[in-house]
Amino acid sequence: MRRLATIRRIAEIKPIPNADSIEVAVVDGWECVIKKNEGFKAGDSVVYIEIDSIVPDKPEFEFLRDRKFRVRTIRLRGQVSQGLVLPTSILPKKYPLDADVTEVLGIKKYDPQAEQEAMMLTTNKEASNPIIKWLLRFGWFRKLYIKPKKGGFPAWIVKTDEERIQNKTRMFEIEKALGTVFSVTEKVDGQSVTFFLERFGLTDEFGVCSRNLRLFKPDTSSYWTTASQLNIKDVLKSIIGNEKRVVLQGEILGTGIQGNKYKVDGYDFYAFNLIYPNRKVPTEEMAEILKPFGIKTVPLLDNAFTLKDTIPEMVEVAKGQSTLLNIKREGIVLRNYKRNISFKVINPEFLLAEKD
Repeated sequence: MRRLATIRRIAEIKPIPNADSIEVAVVDGWECVIKKNEGFKAGDSVVYIEIDSIVPDKPEFEFLRDRKFRVRTIRLRGQVSQGLVLPTSILPKKYPLDADVTEVLGIKKYDPQAEQEAMMLTTNKEASNPIIKWLLRFGWFRKLYIKPKKGGFPAWIVKTDEERIQNKTRMFEIEKALGTVFSVTEKVDGQSVTFFLERFGLTDEFGVCSRNLRLFKPDTSSYWTTASQLNIKDVLKSIIGNEKRVVLQGEILGTGIQGNKYKVDGYDFYAFNLIYPNRKVPTEEMAEILKPFGIKTVPLLDNAFTLKDTIPEMVEVAKGQSTLLNIKREGIVLRNYKRNISFKVINPEFLLAEKD
């Protein structure tokens, strides 16, 4: 389960120009607007709640009712704020630094893709039941309700969910000092999909997975439609070579997916991972392997990038326009294949532009 609420320490308190009643608390790599009269100071242990969290309908979170109790990126007096900083007194007891208090506070992840997965895997009759439809918003219910009907995500495949740079401050400082070189690709805002081929003697097993589930039966979903349109099974058979397994992961764009920001007619697919048992293929090499089959890869922005001095500077790098369409890009993903390091930097301007 993702650590949405944790005990962290305020590293710094910074003023906001021309603001009398609010200031900025820096928590790891995050900057959060707080009220001056709340008594926070540098060094304090606090509860930090990440963006894309859904907090419960309780008095202490009443101020988020207009936002449907969702913690999201906002801008106040020109200052971008990402997350909530709250006193540890909201907890029933004292917890140590770095403790995960997500379940203690009853916080859930804002995860529209998981909800879409759940709806897709129910029958029309079930989907029309308002109680079931409402309960499918919650991960615990989806796990109980869907697991007996469908297979779980293959345990030997790593799910596609890079960590944000703001939560990797120690890694950032280490890799910056080492001068580690990264490739940088555009983060495409779509629907995560995983395809795999596994050999068992003379037979092959082909699999299609959403972000969290394996979809055994071919259907009209975007996942299986993409697999069929691009002949993914045959492609994997062609590139598996002498290996026992090969995994292809990427983003599906198009109708009904994330508001179809890229104006795709039907579905389109951009690969970002090609994985064999002993290695993950670098982006440039992956593009060359997949090009003969007409499969696109996520745009490569830089193949020799070294980290900037600060995380705010890295966030500035993430800003800009998408190479796919004249819209704000979601962000960037950085990878070093030799050391198997990867993380994402999200463009706050993209998050601020979200309408839902």
